[in-house]
Amino acid sequence: VRVALYVLDKNCTDPRTIARDLGLKSIEAANRALQYWSGAGLLEPDRGAPAAAAPEQKPAAEIDLAAINDPYVAVLCQEAQAALGRALGRSEMLRLVGLYLNDGWQPDVILTCCAEAARQNRPTAAAVCRELQRWREAGVETGEDAERYLKQEALRAQRWAQTAALFGAGADKLTRWERTAITRWYEEWGFDDAMIEEALLHAEAHRTVRYVDGILRAWRAQGLLTVDAVRGKGQLAGSNILSTGVRPAAATAKKDLFHADWNAVFDDEPEE
Repeated sequence: VRVALYVLDKNCTDPRTIARDLGLKSIEAANRALQYWSGAGLLEPDRGAPAAAAPEQKPAAEIDLAAINDPYVAVLCQEAQAALGRALGRSEMLRLVGLYLNDGWQPDVILTCCAEAARQNRPTAAAVCRELQRWREAGVETGEDAERYLKQEALRAQRWAQTAALFGAGADKLTRWERTAITRWYEEWGFDDAMIEEALLHAEAHRTVRYVDGILRAWRAQGLLTVDAVRGKGQLAGSNILSTGVRPAAATAKKDLFHADWNAVFDDEPEE
């Protein structure tokens, strides 16, 4: 509705101008609105069809850098090479400019992504395009969104590495399902490092991510969200049963949910 009122008031259907004046998240948002009102009959073909047409990727060869009167383009071309740590060819340069002119990405977000691609040792325009696609799927639109996203990804990577070390493996050995499970333990279920270590004590010889996932799932279902709560149930006495190798008689004699075959019980999430 804001776009429609703007078009009626300003007689302007340029998506870039609309996005800037109305403070929209991206040029793509303005394009979608124009496309909607064109279909509704508000925009006549000779007035709004070009701007309201479905956005298509403009071939890189059609972009004439010398003819673009936009100071951000020059800044983007210069700073992108600095962020990637290498000189870019014309085709790569045009591809990055297309992210700004055609896909609606702001220059600061593109440059942030260039720096991230270089950090991952993938300093190419193609890698930047693929990474930005993932960012958009995650809801990233602004520079602030990108910073939050990168902090979250760094924290997840740290947790994967720490947890993999507890299992005696490297983070690069984790499968996608295992990384998703570990992320779920922390972000959805609210468990901390101490609870993961406690679950490993209960797992004993079954030290796999899937088995520990079953234990944590059972604890969450029972409302046992802290180490004290788990030990208060009488399932584990002492700070570390591995230090003695002996489980207290009461706990040993008591057959409970913590000694079930979790690999068989929790098999509802196929590993990718």
